Order: sequence, then structure tokens, then C-alpha cells
Amino acid sequence: VLDLSRMETGDLNFKFDDYPLIECCQSALDSICHRIPDGVELTFTPDTIPVILHTDTLRLQQILTNLLTNSAKFTQEGEINLAYKVEEGGKQVRISVTDTGCGIPKEKQSAVFQRFEKLDENAQGSGLGLSICQLIIEHIGGKIWIDPDYTGGSRFVFTHPIHQTRNNSKKED
Repeated sequence: VLDLSRMETGDLNFKFDDYPLIECCQSALDSICHRIPDGVELTFTPDTIPVILHTDTLRLQQILTNLLTNSAKFTQEGEINLAYKVEEGGKQVRISVTDTGCGIPKEKQSAVFQRFEKLDENAQGSGLGLSICQLIIEHIGGKIWIDPDYTGGSRFVFTHPIHQTRNNSKKED
């Protein structure tokens, strides 16, 4: 709730630095592996292209952890997969968390990013996690959505820009 309030007032500080995406993903996976139910496999599918993001690593891990934790809550068997792929000619990376859980009915998918929205009132949580994720991702310059075509559970997808750094080491004459 405090994060949400700070984001809305512009008081939430972001600390951007260059960071390898694979390390951020691995850190998020390590932090939630104890929450994965027996009978569920936690997998990771990174792109073959190394990705360095100019990001706030704590906020990016917050997003990943939230999505992975949600998947763990609603997946009793099968797989939870974290994946990323560089796209748009290297201008952004598409990150996804896919599970074989109960899924989200299409008519409710647009509501999950609203505050205090819980599809299962008996599930743990406040219903703020996804709206906080959306605010963080938008602040970073990306977008988040549910893949409406995936029917084997749920797939949350978000983009993160890849800022190209120019080599300024050449001296001008």
C-alpha cells in the first residue's frame, strides 16, 4: 500500500543502473523456489542473447517475484516458466511468466490489474500486487498484459526497454 501511494505521488525512488537480466531472473527464481508446490516444476528459459538492462533491479525483482508467487498460488501441478526474449531489433525484451494453473477467465482478465482485485477471495494477498507491478513497469517504460491466447493456465507478459549505450570513447579531432 505504501509503494502504491508513493508511486502515485511520485515519491517512490527508483535507482537505475546497468544489470544483467539473467542475474535478476535467477535471483527472483531463487527467492520463490521454496513456495513452489510439490508436483510443479519451476523452469527458466532465457534468450541466448545476453541482456543488460538499465533498470532498478529491486523493482524488477519485485515484479518477477510477484508474478512467480501468483503462479505458485494457483498452480498445483505442471510447470511455472520464467522466460525472456529480445525483440524489436534489440530495443526491448519481452519477459513472461507462464503456468499450468487454473487460469483466468477471459472476461476477468482486464480487471486483474485494478486495485484490490482478487479473483479468488480465499487466496492470500491484498489484490494490490498486479496494480503495483503495472505502475512499476510503466515507470520503467514497458507494458504488462495477460496473453489472452494462452489457455493452458495463465501467461503474464511484460516488456522492458533495452537502452542502447553508445561508445563515446572515440576522440574527436
